[in-house]
Amino acid sequence: MKSHTCIAVCILFLALTLGGGCLEAVLGSCPPAEYPRIVPADLAGPMQPATFSYRFMNDAVTVTVPLDAGIYEGARNADKFAYLFEDLEEEEWLAGYYRAFVFDEHLDGLFAGLHDAFASVRTTMDLDDDECLELMAVFVQSLPYESDDAAGEPRFPIETIADGRGDCDDKSILLAGLLAREGYDVVLLFFKPEQHMAVGVRADGCSYGTTGYAFIETTNVSFVGVAPAALEDGLAISSDPVVIRIGEGMKGYGRCDQTAYIDAALHDVLDRIASGEPDLRRAHDDLAAAYASLEELRTRMDTLAASGRIGEYNSLVPDYNRQVQEYNEQLEEVSGRQNEYNRTIEVYNYIITHPHDRTGTYAWLREHA
Repeated sequence: MKSHTCIAVCILFLALTLGGGCLEAVLGSCPPAEYPRIVPADLAGPMQPATFSYRFMNDAVTVTVPLDAGIYEGARNADKFAYLFEDLEEEEWLAGYYRAFVFDEHLDGLFAGLHDAFASVRTTMDLDDDECLELMAVFVQSLPYESDDAAGEPRFPIETIADGRGDCDDKSILLAGLLAREGYDVVLLFFKPEQHMAVGVRADGCSYGTTGYAFIETTNVSFVGVAPAALEDGLAISSDPVVIRIGEGMKGYGRCDQTAYIDAALHDVLDRIASGEPDLRRAHDDLAAAYASLEELRTRMDTLAASGRIGEYNSLVPDYNRQVQEYNEQLEEVSGRQNEYNRTIEVYNYIITHPHDRTGTYAWLREHA
């Protein structure tokens, strides 16, 4: 995530000297703040459409989005600082700042193109509102994560789409814009100490902390309502987020029971793997030692038989048979534990390789876990 603020105080001197400031300040009509906006460049016509293919549920989805060259260049070259002319509370100007990236009027065409693309997929796949939300979430999550600390400010959604990548705030702004325009009650969750951003959607049963919103991580493909244990750099999220309202629609997310079930199953198998692997390794070591002891006895008996010492050979047969029986019982027990461990690994592998398919993963777990 990038830093993104430049604070200007609305007084006569600064109003006359700050190129990005409020020149109306000398007349007493300065707004509380000025936020980034797109001024389209003087470039005619569209640019090459952006096409993305990604896995969703059991299908490969392809989304093609038309782009406007002038708007893209205008977004790239926009002044992306916030200029404050009053002593605003941080939550107030942060809301204005990020909403400027989501609702700039020149982005309407981009979001209309995205809407049409997703509406077509929704019709083809017969998706409900929850699945449609997941369709858009997985799209954004599937865009490559790339931190661009040198840039120092977020991208407008048209930049994220045209560049085909973004970091946490770039991708969260894009997803929040998509969900807001589709009628979802959506927010941005800004974790200031960790310099991280995610999306929140109204949901019952999986509120992140006291926010009332389900957590959607945008930097990687993951289930709605499941916050990451740690970020890319290994840092755990521990702060309370600033909640920035973006969409005021009536739609929410209603499958938190299923994503919570999947997440609980994942933690359960991780615990079983962590505790079971050392025990299983010791069991295999004990089994190998028992086999070595059995082979040692067999070799001794073969030597006795070869030398004609049949009496001594016969005296060892009961002990040998006992050890064989014990070894077979031990082998059966270890094989059962190994099979159970393998099933646990199978569950783990299925969950971590299907974060794009909440419906299928939940159904699979109900049948196999």
